[in-house]
This record gives sequence, structure tokens and C-alpha cells, in this order.
Amino acid sequence: MFNRRELLHLTAGVAAVGLAPVVGVRAETTSFTVKVLGDPDAPVEIREYSSLTCPHCATWHNETLPTLKETYIDSGQVKLVYRDFPLNLQSWLASAVAHCAGDENFFAFLSVLFAEQARWSSAPTNRAARARLEESGLPQLWIDAGRNAEEVESLLSVAGTVNALVDLAQFGGLAPEHTTRCLADFDLLDWILEAQQEGRERFGVQATPTIVVDGRVLEGARSAEAMSREIEAALAAR
Repeated sequence: MFNRRELLHLTAGVAAVGLAPVVGVRAETTSFTVKVLGDPDAPVEIREYSSLTCPHCATWHNETLPTLKETYIDSGQVKLVYRDFPLNLQSWLASAVAHCAGDENFFAFLSVLFAEQARWSSAPTNRAARARLEESGLPQLWIDAGRNAEEVESLLSVAGTVNALVDLAQFGGLAPEHTTRCLADFDLLDWILEAQQEGRERFGVQATPTIVVDGRVLEGARSAEAMSREIEAALAAR
């Protein structure tokens, strides 16, 4: 599993740093529940491990999932259980934004983040972006939570992405102040990383997307046709 140190290290140009104990900042609507799309009692479970900066994950969400939702999820035959598997600092922070939208809005935010992936994940970080992030107060919240100077610099190094995430969240109805507090909620950020541990320990997840259909592990962004075959086989085995 990636820990905070590794995710900070995976940010381009940022050295790995040590981590001190943190005091989390709790946003009022932070949701610590595993997100399920569809009927929780559906007979077949699709468990997805994805990173929000993964292009293949975006392909799966943008091209495959809508067909599966219409055919299997909306009819109550299948449920989708989403589990975070962030591969870098940008995807880790994006996951926090999605969870801070609340249970009812999570999948809507997830869809927007995947659809707009190229926009926010590659947003440039320049002097103006860093200044805007400083003005938002997020770096200071990280300092207040026990983050050291190198960790705060790692945050500032992806200022363009963070600002773009705040803008997308605002378009979806989240006030910038709320999103900022979410991005400093280290209880939530650590909870997101626990999904990685689950994926590695239960299913041997190493890459994204990894899709688990009733225990059968599938790596990569399978087409709707390929997923339908897997689902039909799972339904037939019930």
C-alpha cells in the first residue's frame, strides 16, 4: 500500500519526506463510508480499484460503466463498489474531494473528475497558482496539522491541480472553503489509503483499474462487451 510518504514522493520533483503525527481537520460532510452504486443487495458485486489520474480508469468510467449501469446496475442485478487506489498525490487529493461531496453526490463527482481528468490533473503550477493556493489557507492548514516544510512544498508543487479541483467542486456546489478543509482532513486521507491495503491484501491489486467481479480479478479497462460476459457468467452461477 502507498503511504503518505510514498504519495508525496510520487509527486514529480519532490523528494520523499518523513511524516510526523497529524491532527486532522474535519469537514462537516466528510463521508467515511464505502461507496456503492446500485442496490446494495444486488446479487453480483463489481468491486473497482481505481486512481483518479489513471487514463485507463477514465476510459472504463467514461465508456464501459454507463452501459453496465443501464443494463445491470439500474435493473438491480449488479452493484458497483468503488475503492480508491490513488497512484500519486494528485489522485489522492482528488479522491478526498469526491468523498467530501457526500454519499449522495459521490458518484456524480467521480464521473466529473474522470471526464475532466486531463483538465485538472495536468493543470500547470506557476507562481500565480502557488500564490492562489497560499491565499486559500490550505498550506497553513497542513502546517497546523503537523506537516513539515517539505510536505507543504509537495502540496504547493501541485497547486495548479489543487486549484482546479477546488473550481470543479465549486461548480458542483461545494464552497471553496469546504473543499479546502476536506483537503486538510488527514483522517479522511488516511482512510482513503486503507482501501489500497484492502485491495492488495484481498485481491493482490497492483495496477489500476482492477475490477473484481464476484471475486474474479480482472486487470485493465475491459470493454462493455467483455464485462457483460463476466457479469452474465456470475449471474448464471448464482
